[in-house]
Amino acid sequence: MRWSPTLLLPLCLAATACGTSAKHQALIERRDAIRQMDAERELGARQDYRSMTGFQNTRWGMTKEEVLAVVPGAVQHNAWGDLGVTSVIADRPALVQYLFVEGQLAGVELHFPSPGAVRDHFHQVEELLTLKYGKPASRSDSAIDAANRLALAELANNLAVASDNYHAARSGYRPSTPAVDSFGRQREANARVDAATSSYDYALASTWQDTETGIVLNGKQEPGLNRLSLHYWSARLKPFLKKELTVRAQQWKAEQSQAL
Repeated sequence: MRWSPTLLLPLCLAATACGTSAKHQALIERRDAIRQMDAERELGARQDYRSMTGFQNTRWGMTKEEVLAVVPGAVQHNAWGDLGVTSVIADRPALVQYLFVEGQLAGVELHFPSPGAVRDHFHQVEELLTLKYGKPASRSDSAIDAANRLALAELANNLAVASDNYHAARSGYRPSTPAVDSFGRQREANARVDAATSSYDYALASTWQDTETGIVLNGKQEPGLNRLSLHYWSARLKPFLKKELTVRAQQWKAEQSQAL
């Protein structure tokens, strides 16, 4: 019996497709198996992880039981199982919060009451951290930023006026349009308001990076509200902590929305 070429071609194509599909499925299964093995290996390594540094007597990766053993008086203080304790840090009263991700210590937050101007308290704590960790890796001050924006707006407008006066003196003719348009004047006016209000409404931040620990000192002063906080986090566990805090924020918003 002779097979017609027109019949053989579809059979060959079908056989090739089946073979390719089987190989593709095998590759997918192998890839998924490798990913699963990597995830299990990472989970095991993370569960066994204990850093050489942390905050005071704690080490990143510690379990809650291990933290409780070295932080007397700490108690669970929120629905996510974090621990908190009131303490005195560098002669300052503080609420200390120990943040956990999947049962492991990943971050510590210190919240200081800050009577009076936040800036003075911020610089005092910043000086102490600099003695311990060295020069800050970065610094920001919204009041300085506001002053710089005002200086740039004034400079741009003054240069425009000076240029207009120079050309008018040389040509004896002054254009009918002003050297600085309404947008330029409004930008300078807005910058002036921002610079003025920044004396009592501003944000400060300084960061440091240790071997296994990231640190950021935040200061915020608003009318009727002063905040000074110090945050430590594990460099290794930071991605997991960031994801956890994002989930918590979403949950909090969902709970708040139910009250509306």
